[in-house]
Amino acid sequence: MIQNRLLKNFLNDAEIKELYQSYLEKPTICKKEMIEKIFQIHVKKIQLLSYFSKTLTFESQKFDKKNRHNNKLNQLILDKNIDDGDGGGKLLDLIADERNYYDFVFNTPIEPSKLEMIFEDKQLYEIVSTLSAKQKEILYLIFVKEWTEEELALELGVSKQAINKVKNHALRKIKKEYEFAKRRDFNTN
Repeated sequence: MIQNRLLKNFLNDAEIKELYQSYLEKPTICKKEMIEKIFQIHVKKIQLLSYFSKTLTFESQKFDKKNRHNNKLNQLILDKNIDDGDGGGKLLDLIADERNYYDFVFNTPIEPSKLEMIFEDKQLYEIVSTLSAKQKEILYLIFVKEWTEEELALELGVSKQAINKVKNHALRKIKKEYEFAKRRDFNTN
């Protein structure tokens, strides 16, 4: 029984096995040279396959590493804060919103920009004015129009958790800025 995998693989071919059996029964130099020549070709094929396999593996790993590096450097993060000298905001706010919202209960268009107008406190008005359009829209629909987070999520085509996250982030920002403004006013008096 042959233990060498290369020879086993070589003798798997029926024609070669027949030629080898013929050589064992009636050895001739011509058969021997023919078998050796075919075996050398077989070995070269195996070497080439091995080389290509290793090269492909190495190059694919190199490509994946380079791709991961580029993705890490050039991440598309829409929640990333930007500073454009205009109070900042998020990249997500730069995407045009083509939706036309309509309040079906009162048959009136929804105008989230009016959110600031409901505040009498000047500081609160200024703080709310710094919120992104999406934050204002969500707060307006939840607190003024009394929409539920589920209704709003369905209308905007996002999850309830996304609505809740934006709402809580906006409320935390308002609270933080308002407390800071109150402390600043208290310290100046």
